[in-house]
Amino acid sequence: MIHAPGRRVRHALLLLTAAAAVLLAVPAAPASAAPPTGADLACTITLTTDIRPGVTTQVRHQAVTTHGLTGTATCIGTVDGQPVTGPGRFGNSLQGFVSCLQGSLTGTFVLKIPTAAGEQTVAGRFAESVVAPITAVFTGDLTGTVVSSVVLEGDCVTTPLTRARSVIAVTVTT
Repeated sequence: MIHAPGRRVRHALLLLTAAAAVLLAVPAAPASAAPPTGADLACTITLTTDIRPGVTTQVRHQAVTTHGLTGTATCIGTVDGQPVTGPGRFGNSLQGFVSCLQGSLTGTFVLKIPTAAGEQTVAGRFAESVVAPITAVFTGDLTGTVVSSVVLEGDCVTTPLTRARSVIAVTVTT
């Protein structure tokens, strides 16, 4: 016996109509706000940098590095919306043309900092403008100035300056 397809079609339409009614009756879930991302920090960072081949009175290419996360960072603010809960570790690497009195470098930094949600890593790019002996201004993801600096190796005049310890006051926004 052959059955007409009409009964199956009516049954399928009834099921589709019921499913659509259920979907329309369920209230839409409110959109949740995406968690904030990035860093918004005010930091005082103490770091020791090695400078190669060494700064002299002549402008020349230099590479500057902390050799990893060897600096200490005391920061207030948030990372990914989470408040900072203690001191962090800081490192940077830069290259550019510098003399004792002037110069500009560009590079990267990494900051590992504890927050309420655990240790977070903040990385970014920045530029450093040398404006006087051992004085610089930073721009980019890290902005601020050198607060104080101590020459550890060299004097920049008779012996190339190859190592210094600095304290910088910066904001970190990524």
